Amino acid sequence: MAKLNQEVLDEHIFYLKKTKYKNLIQDLRLEYCTDNDGNYIYLVCIKIKKSQQKKGYGNAVLHEIVQLADKHNVRIRLWATDIFGTELKVLYELYKKHGFVLIKNDSDGHMVYFPQKIRKNCNKLET
Repeated sequence: MAKLNQEVLDEHIFYLKKTKYKNLIQDLRLEYCTDNDGNYIYLVCIKIKKSQQKKGYGNAVLHEIVQLADKHNVRIRLWATDIFGTELKVLYELYKKHGFVLIKNDSDGHMVYFPQKIRKNCNKLET
């Protein structure tokens, strides 16, 4: 397995846009970042073509990104926004369904996904 970096993310985006979900994704941007807690994927945007919205494709693409994060054991960070027309409440529910948690307060929109290995280790510590 190749080590996760921006090139691997770009290849994954290309695969999703040009092969798996061809002609469905209008824009998909992921950035490989590092902070004090380690490496993470910054989910800049997922935008499905207007004619294909509300058919589950955004859900499917997000699932692919979560699987990639689990495979490489890295977090995903994002800031939910309604600038593309989807209500924040709907976005929060979508992201929560995929395991994201809201950080700070609702007006901030900062959400984080912790990969499976980290969640399992936290659950063991709590019991």
